[in-house]
Amino acid sequence: FDAIRQALDSAPPEPAAAPPLPAHSLTTQPSAPSPARPADIPSPRPAERLLHIHNSYVVTQDEQGIVIIDQHALHERVMFETLMARLSAGSLESQRLLVPATVCAAQRQIDRLAELASLFTRIGIQVEPIGPGALAVHAFPTFLFDRSVDPGPFLTELLERADDEGFAPGSEQALHEVVDMMACKAAVKAGDRMSESELRDLLTLRESVERSSNCPHGRPTSIRMTIRELDRRFGRS
Repeated sequence: FDAIRQALDSAPPEPAAAPPLPAHSLTTQPSAPSPARPADIPSPRPAERLLHIHNSYVVTQDEQGIVIIDQHALHERVMFETLMARLSAGSLESQRLLVPATVCAAQRQIDRLAELASLFTRIGIQVEPIGPGALAVHAFPTFLFDRSVDPGPFLTELLERADDEGFAPGSEQALHEVVDMMACKAAVKAGDRMSESELRDLLTLRESVERSSNCPHGRPTSIRMTIRELDRRFGRS
């Protein structure tokens, strides 16, 4: 014990505290408050953690309480706005298929190809008849290829919708309907696993996209539960 006590007495003084870590350190530093947003559209606060529920919903927080986000609905809105922005600059980029995709079609659908040609050109689809009841897809939107959307089933559904809903090919409404369908096919689905970085990117896009509170179909992309409501439910009046 005397030796230990002597060693402690002769130990060098404790070094001074290290200077504060720079802003890019892994340690989170307090930041200046961001400008206030309208009370009805609070922005999510940067959260240390995000909770991913059943690979379908993302739980985070904002100034008012907790926010639960539907990953498919929000991503669909993001895809829709991205496509509409690209279309405002011209037709969508397309990619030619090495082997054309064959699609079965009713004769009435084949007869409408000429009528739908301008719409198909705008969205990057090149298709032609190859015989009775059959079509060949020669080119398909690069955007959908990148999202692993199959040309055959997509065109089949598109022709069915054009047949059932009576698209007016040159109208903006028809374009919106088709872009809505493209966005839905390209968006992440309920049940798709997403990494934390992908979830954070999605929340960042939520702040930069117009009308992010609803998907193109009109469904909400998020619901909110305020702290006041949580307190009431837990009996904290």
